[in-house]
Amino acid sequence: MSTQTPNSSSPVARLLESTESASWLDRPATVVRGLVRPIADGPAGAVLRGEFLGHPLHPALVAVPIGAWSSAAVFDLVFRRPDAARRLLGVGLAAAAPTLLTGWSDWSRCTTIQRRVGLIHAVTNAAGIALTAASFRRRRCVPESSGPAVALSLAGLGLIGVGGTLGGHLAYALGAGVSPRAQTHDADANGPAYDPVLAEPVAPADR
Repeated sequence: MSTQTPNSSSPVARLLESTESASWLDRPATVVRGLVRPIADGPAGAVLRGEFLGHPLHPALVAVPIGAWSSAAVFDLVFRRPDAARRLLGVGLAAAAPTLLTGWSDWSRCTTIQRRVGLIHAVTNAAGIALTAASFRRRRCVPESSGPAVALSLAGLGLIGVGGTLGGHLAYALGAGVSPRAQTHDADANGPAYDPVLAEPVAPADR
């Protein structure tokens, strides 16, 4: 029988939680936030934050570059189609720009702790995108598949995976972008939380 308690965390979870206390990021985060706020608070901000959807737009857009770059790895390693892999890298890079804009717009309205994790998330993703762009450029110069080009794109994909994990921690553990309605009981829901008429009777032996 496992002795793990419900409140215990795995090493990965503890590592993610440690990013929340990176107070040394507060000063650069303030500077970056000052640069982002004019756009986030402007006419385009509501669209970038997905207010027309009722939830953040960023998570939906993230699927495009990640899907394209993951598929590129498959075409590199499995199908041996460097031409298709190069095109997929290009699709992901093109989709990265609007994805980044929506992410920064969301980040500008985060709390201090959320901004710390979000900044690490952004820097990690930026490094992954830079490696992917380097791979794409190398492939354009040398159409044939080469070990360095593939290695660059795989390293970039790995960093994007780390950044995505941080993004998941930001959203699911810290609640960034989560509506207050999702955290409170909805008094207008159809039916009560507990309906004594519909509840199954409890046998005396089960009491």
